[in-house]
Amino acid sequence: MSVITFADVVHQAISFSQDTPEEALLLRLIDTPWVQRLRDISQTANTRLVYMFSEHSRFGHCLGVAYLAALLLRKLETRHPDVVRPYRAAVLAAALLHDVGHLAPGAHTAYRTWFPDVADNHEAIAAKICCTDAQIAAILSDYSQHLPQQVASVIEEDPSLPAWTWELLSGGGWNVDRGNWCIVDSILAGVQYGHYNIPALTDSLDISPQGQLILQENRLDAMMHFAVSRHAMYRQIYQHRVLLSADTINAAIVRRARDLGVGLDFADDTMREVLAAHTPDALSLHAIFRMREAWWRYHLFRWADGSDGILADLSSRLINRRLFKTVRLTPGDSTLRSQAQRAVEQIGLDPRYYLHEVSTQAVHSGDSHQAIQVRMDSGHIRPLADADPLFRTMMVEDQSTDKRWLVMPSEAKALLGRER
Repeated sequence: MSVITFADVVHQAISFSQDTPEEALLLRLIDTPWVQRLRDISQTANTRLVYMFSEHSRFGHCLGVAYLAALLLRKLETRHPDVVRPYRAAVLAAALLHDVGHLAPGAHTAYRTWFPDVADNHEAIAAKICCTDAQIAAILSDYSQHLPQQVASVIEEDPSLPAWTWELLSGGGWNVDRGNWCIVDSILAGVQYGHYNIPALTDSLDISPQGQLILQENRLDAMMHFAVSRHAMYRQIYQHRVLLSADTINAAIVRRARDLGVGLDFADDTMREVLAAHTPDALSLHAIFRMREAWWRYHLFRWADGSDGILADLSSRLINRRLFKTVRLTPGDSTLRSQAQRAVEQIGLDPRYYLHEVSTQAVHSGDSHQAIQVRMDSGHIRPLADADPLFRTMMVEDQSTDKRWLVMPSEAKALLGRER
């Protein structure tokens, strides 16, 4: 048996067999330029400015997701061979390819950088790549002529497919995507928040007669352990206020570069195309392919040495970690915004680039209508929120604990006399 093994921070090693057709397909896809590009797409973006070892890429994440998908599919296929087998290749390939449409800088951070008013649609870009990139489409078509479209359909949650095929990858509650990033990002940030019991969940998942992914009631504790871990990862890492403030500098840099237009000192052809686009749909796949962390960083270094004072200052702030400070916004404070604007102007800076507002987002909002179903010991199937009151409580509290901050340079904060 010919097995290819990759070192992994969660499982120590993950392996795919060349003697298994679906796993051999994964190994061919791993070697394609679009998947290799993921080595230069950051998994957690500016998180490294808060947690110093968070330097990992989407490449390792996608291999981990594919491994978890293979593990779970093997378990499901022993119970439902005729249900799982026709979709096994599509689900595995989708697990590996689901993030190939991410942009730099920082994957999800890229949307806050380039397209702050547009919903993240990296899945649609990934689906397009699966069907239109010559090499990926050819590899998928070698397995089955219908596979490129089938993989795209899994990624885009096509309702014509059995629900379990995409719920395994992107459904509410636990899925192989969340299941990987929660623990990997935790380990590489050097914290314990995201650790949970992977075997307890993968062993307890099944497919209902209606074709949905379901959880056995006796493993509700494992699901809730994961939900709490994911919640902590958002509150302590992804929504860390220093990280949110750093992301505003990304957006301010792009705003200034766009405002300069033809007066911009330096921009390669890809940057010119990206700056001219106001939705990701306006980007060519050629430009997306070239949008990488190294490309973004090179432009930052060039702009930091450029002639425009605002762009140079913002770029050097991100390079050298001279980040903005935060001031908590409270519902009853109606004057803080205007005071902050005056403070920024008083130190000689333009509020369009140096004053921002950030907020946390509800972690479990999508789960309220999409959460995994639970098969109770009685045989009845109930939504997760009904099966476990703690999960419902988390969703309700999640909606009421959002926090908002104003973000500004430290000198402006000092003028406000705010210590926190």
